[in-house]
Amino acid sequence: MGAVYKSKRETEENANLMKSMLSSDTTAAFGHVITVDMNLAPENGFVPESLFDTCGKVSFVLGWGNYLPGLHALCTNKKARDEVRSVSIDAGWGKKKKELMFKMKKEMLRKRFNNVNIDALKVGEELHLQNEIRLTVSEILEDSIILDANPPLAGASYSCSLKILSVEPLNIDFKYPNISMTTNKNAMCDSRYQICTWALGCFWGGELAFMRVPGVVGTRVGYTQGITMNPTYEAVSTGKTKHREAVVVVYDPSVVSYEKLLEVAMERLRDTISPSILHTMFEEQHESTLKFQHQPGFYFHTQEQRKLATAFMEEYNNKSKQSFIDVELKAASKFHPAEDYHQQYLLKGGQSARKGCKETIRCYG
Repeated sequence: MGAVYKSKRETEENANLMKSMLSSDTTAAFGHVITVDMNLAPENGFVPESLFDTCGKVSFVLGWGNYLPGLHALCTNKKARDEVRSVSIDAGWGKKKKELMFKMKKEMLRKRFNNVNIDALKVGEELHLQNEIRLTVSEILEDSIILDANPPLAGASYSCSLKILSVEPLNIDFKYPNISMTTNKNAMCDSRYQICTWALGCFWGGELAFMRVPGVVGTRVGYTQGITMNPTYEAVSTGKTKHREAVVVVYDPSVVSYEKLLEVAMERLRDTISPSILHTMFEEQHESTLKFQHQPGFYFHTQEQRKLATAFMEEYNNKSKQSFIDVELKAASKFHPAEDYHQQYLLKGGQSARKGCKETIRCYG
């Protein structure tokens, strides 16, 4: 018996060693989970409060957004143990555009801004147009002023240093842009990452809530449970495609449990179901929209997820102090990622995605 046991142990050790070797030799590409030890240091006096984690160990799905585009670009085609030092990357606001710099005569500005003392302006002060465009005073000449219509932080950058700790395939059977939510059982045994899908009303807020959870390494918003292929936001909003706004979450179960994600989902659902209803009341076809687009749903990928979600909802709705919430529990189906401008929408709009952040999430202003 001892010889047999040793043989099995050696087989397992060899298998684990092979996995480690394959992971270290994998070239980072779209869809891989990248773990890095990084530090982002603001350059040239740029010191705003960061909307994401800027130092330490972070993991993310390459190409899915979050953090900075420049970080994804730095990691692409790298392997575990590769390093980069003090590389300047864009801070997220893009480069300054020369075409957004204007030289204006002071006389013209006096007519345009008759309530502003043009002669008292100083470099760095702002003028506001009626359409909310901000013009920053960049330079003051004898009879003219140079105005800058670029975003205030355009041209800001970070100095990025990082080491690639691991490059891991997700080993989940889905393809972009039409993600099939079926999973390969054999492949899942080789992956420490799991996937789950949620419909929580507005997908913007749901995505940000999950992005803040330690252990969540990737999110995508999109449409699921519908009857048509390649839906658009406009089509889904009519209710005719029967799609739900949904969030796909990739997570590390050794860091965060599915039960914890159920709690996050329900907390977000409680916070958004009423605003979602109010929002759609002012849209055409709002009854269909409420029935489909913003229908709450927990969509399971495994039987274990089904059991946990069913028990969670039964316990929640049986509590006397809690109002009943009609959440559909269904097997996950094909998922269609939403348009690019919907991805990480609230992060792009200035709301924090830092892990553990507790700031109020604002979907509708």
